[in-house]
Amino acid sequence: MGWIMPLLTIYTQATCGYCEELKDYLKKRNIEFVEKDISKDKEAWNELVNKYKARATPLLVYGDKQLLGFNPDELDALLGMEEAKVK
Repeated sequence: MGWIMPLLTIYTQATCGYCEELKDYLKKRNIEFVEKDISKDKEAWNELVNKYKARATPLLVYGDKQLLGFNPDELDALLGMEEAKVK
C-alpha cells in the first residue's frame, strides 16, 4: 500500500490578497487543494470560526495541522518540501 497525502484545504475570501498568493503558490507547484470561500459559503465560515477558532484568511489545513496566513517557508516545512538552495 502506498502513502496517501492528506487532503489540503484552504479557507479564503474574495478580498484577501494573501489568499490569491497562496493559491498561486500551490498551483505553480502542482499541489492539489480544496478551496472553501468563506464569503460565499456559510458552512465554510462556521468551520473556520468554530472548528479552527480562526477569524482570518487564508487558513490552510493539512491533516491535523493548520497554518494561518501565507508564509512560503512555513508552508514548505508543513508540507515537507525542501527546495534546493542555489548559492
